[in-house]
Amino acid sequence: MFLFLLSTAIAGYCKVVHIGIASQVVPHANNDEVLATIKAWAQHAVEAEGIQAAFEVEIIDSLAEIRNGLDEQRLEMINIPINDLPYLDMPLDTVFVSVPEESSFPVRYALVVHRNSGITRMSGLGNRSVTISQDNYMQLADIWLKASLQKQSHTAVAKVTHSENASKAALQVFFQQIDAAVIPKDALGKMAGLNPQIRKDLLIIEESEPFIPVILVVRPSWKTPLRHALENILVNLHTTILGKQILSVFHCSRMEQHPITILEPTLSFLQKNKNVIKQNEGTN
Repeated sequence: MFLFLLSTAIAGYCKVVHIGIASQVVPHANNDEVLATIKAWAQHAVEAEGIQAAFEVEIIDSLAEIRNGLDEQRLEMINIPINDLPYLDMPLDTVFVSVPEESSFPVRYALVVHRNSGITRMSGLGNRSVTISQDNYMQLADIWLKASLQKQSHTAVAKVTHSENASKAALQVFFQQIDAAVIPKDALGKMAGLNPQIRKDLLIIEESEPFIPVILVVRPSWKTPLRHALENILVNLHTTILGKQILSVFHCSRMEQHPITILEPTLSFLQKNKNVIKQNEGTN
């Protein structure tokens, strides 16, 4: 009887659900395509459950705009880089995390150099050039590099640039066009599998702790039967064709709901490096 009443309540509940996606979450995506895909999936998913709801999805560039949307209860769900979370001041119990496609989880970054560069440790990067790949899940790479350099007697590099992806960054180091690169650790293994010479010539001299760079959060004050239905739909995305299309947009294999404690190692890193984050915000 309880389940019948709950399903009846959900079916009769009509609401517009507002989803905000920080632009840093999908750095290379076509925004119009992302928005259209998410709206189509969401509409189909709830209709399949007999739920009456409409969806509004927007890409948001400003953290202040996201915070205002939550404070004013104009956003029900947000997809953000984890370094934005401390500024939102939300009492969360659970969080949704994206598990990357064909990659280890959580994510690790690797600092790679050419074996002939003469660089054997991070302290050797003084006055050298470093590029950081802009792949998905690299939202913490700049902060990690700067924090690691500060630990190495405040070593400073001559120039930090950004490459479109890990392959381009690694090849720049491979052909000695640049001194070092920060890339996803798993990416180096894949490239080495295709080209054994890369395994011989590129060396990892430093790697990050495991990070969860991107999260999806449901506003805690949003308490309706529709919320619970959508949370169930999210964790089952990978079981439907449309759901898999959504996951491919975000380059992940599935969504998982976890207690907020899963973020503690990453949040601890951010807390310890507040000064580096402020410096990074000042240069971006």
